[in-house]
Amino acid sequence: MMDTRGLKARDYRRLSDRKGGRSLEGQRKENKAAADDQEWTLGEPYIDDGRSASRYARRRRDDFERLVADLKSGPTGRQSAFGADILMLWESSRGSRQVGEWVAFIELCEDKGVLIWVTTHERLYDPANGRDRKALIDDAVDSEYESYKTHRRLIRTAPGDAEAGRPYGRAPYGLRPVYDQKDGKLLTWEADPTPAGPETSAGRDQVVRDLFEILAAGQPTAHVARVFLKRGYLNASGRPFQRAQLRVMAVRHAYAGLRCYKGTVYQGTWSGLVEESRFWSVHGMLTSSDRATSPGGELLHVVTAALTCGRCDTLMVPRFETGRPDAYRCTGCGMKIKKDEIDELLIGTREDPGALLSFLARPDIYEVLSAPDSTNPAVRQVQSDLARARAQRDEMRAATGDTLTEVQLLAASLAKKEAEVLDLEARERELLLPATVLSIVRPDRDVWDSWPEAPVRVQRMVARLILGPGYLGRPCVMPSPLVGRSQPPAAERLEWRKAGGRIVNYR
Repeated sequence: MMDTRGLKARDYRRLSDRKGGRSLEGQRKENKAAADDQEWTLGEPYIDDGRSASRYARRRRDDFERLVADLKSGPTGRQSAFGADILMLWESSRGSRQVGEWVAFIELCEDKGVLIWVTTHERLYDPANGRDRKALIDDAVDSEYESYKTHRRLIRTAPGDAEAGRPYGRAPYGLRPVYDQKDGKLLTWEADPTPAGPETSAGRDQVVRDLFEILAAGQPTAHVARVFLKRGYLNASGRPFQRAQLRVMAVRHAYAGLRCYKGTVYQGTWSGLVEESRFWSVHGMLTSSDRATSPGGELLHVVTAALTCGRCDTLMVPRFETGRPDAYRCTGCGMKIKKDEIDELLIGTREDPGALLSFLARPDIYEVLSAPDSTNPAVRQVQSDLARARAQRDEMRAATGDTLTEVQLLAASLAKKEAEVLDLEARERELLLPATVLSIVRPDRDVWDSWPEAPVRVQRMVARLILGPGYLGRPCVMPSPLVGRSQPPAAERLEWRKAGGRIVNYR
């Protein structure tokens, strides 16, 4: 038997989750005891916490990749960044549950002259020895098969667990898992009061509530990021929140106590951090198909939420050119109309209000805009259908075809699904947006006092609703009968299209 006393070793520890298995601390203690018994010097460890080693894993094992890179950096294990003669594993499956990956790693260790110690086996393996190599590979085959059985079991039980509203996976920021003390299985999620940063006493659960409160008021995620930075709120990595991360958080059903599985929404078994009505309101704001922002994430222009090209049926966008009047321009055909004339016609001033503000100032506005809130069964059904349609649409967008026929079929299916999403979004706006309008139209305030104070996001939502088929009609810009600088007034070029294809004239 080889005398290995005095050699240097390093250990690799990995834990998938807390549902079972040896803890990282437990692995450390047993590996250290084995190293002491063998009279090895134990160096710095490689650690992957919360990382699976199966082929179904979704997250990278950063320290395992670093271990491989270190071994490859020199002619031998001792002469490389690994700097040791022996790699210690608590059990062989800590290394990998994928046969191909494990065989490649064994060959790398053989090439670098590194021995592999498995603590649970109480044995040192030499990758250059045929019997040792077979034993290590057999372990990998068994581990990969166990991973497969676990994966298939999860696939079978996932629909039932979702319908029952059970939590799944890692708890999102602001929630924390509650485990069964006997078997370590996940029971539920609860509010996480862990301080959100060293300079604040607010818990992570409060961060989530603040996120939805600010977004529900119509502010963009860029504004939320600035507010959170000022309050000292940090994300789970200890860094300031970024716009993209905040948006992902704001559309997570879990925060409303809901479980979403393949587009279908179920009532969860845990208590949400925000009310469902607030969640769905924010969800609608952030997932609307016609939502557009500036490069800084801010919404800047109100009427672009409704102004449409009468020729292309496409929303028009602002166009600013040096030496030319500001204009709204169709991104499809390029047709333009003067911006100041449209703003004056639709918004206007206190002394001469435009079509939108005149409508909001009507004495019977409350009766006109009455609509159910988000607890209404019809609203819940539309929102569930919309979430499912969006999930299906996203799957179709990611799909690819191998033949021309498959590509054409996918394109046709995607176009149909896109139309379904647009229809459901319009229905959701009809049911929910009046509440946003009523935040501007209040009995104790003049519209011209509350309108400038409202965030641009809220103003756009109001414009999209009122300047829509159900109320004033969609303002569609028609081609000018004249060319050159002598253009007719903007009012003469607008065609107002109401539900059922009816056209009205407000001139």
